[in-house]
Amino acid sequence: MHPIDDLLAGKQNSGNRAAPTRDRLIRAFTDLVQQRGYAAVGTAEVLKVASAPRGSLYHHFPSGKSGLAVAAVEYMAEAVTDALHRATTGRRTLPVLLRGMASARAAWLKRTGWSEGPLLTVLSNEVVPHEPDIAEALKVGSAAINSAFTDLFMARGFAPDTAWRNAHMTRSLLDGAMTLSRAARSTDALLEAGDFLATRLADPANRGA
Repeated sequence: MHPIDDLLAGKQNSGNRAAPTRDRLIRAFTDLVQQRGYAAVGTAEVLKVASAPRGSLYHHFPSGKSGLAVAAVEYMAEAVTDALHRATTGRRTLPVLLRGMASARAAWLKRTGWSEGPLLTVLSNEVVPHEPDIAEALKVGSAAINSAFTDLFMARGFAPDTAWRNAHMTRSLLDGAMTLSRAARSTDALLEAGDFLATRLADPANRGA
């Protein structure tokens, strides 16, 4: 599967013992939160999954669990924006990219047994506005992803205002369809969203109609 598809599906590969401790903690936290949500994940479990020594979490993240969450949001947002930037300069057509994003999310849901949601969505639904630091990280990360999506549409011939609108619509459709697909344990909503994006939003002549 293309790297952008994996990243935009919301899932990152789990860390391993060879990775730096800080990265292992972020990846373990990401996996656990995607499986069970923020409130249900404890720091002791993160340390165990990350194979990290006691005390290492507060060494790397002095504010504890919330600081780890902020770092995970920043890490994920950067990974997604980097993938989008690579797609922007690549040769894949916009219909192929948009349909591929939806298909990859559908495949990820099936692979995880419908049991996980993407990190940014899970945290947005659970911690805003109760955790202001995490909420701010989500706001900044979301803006960066929207900007990267806008650049993708502009690189494929869309005017800036239409590109910005279509970027928001793309994210809304993909995120909403993912929630519906997960609830129904069916990929139909995501695949239909991918078809709509590929056929209705991918042609500048349609102006996103």
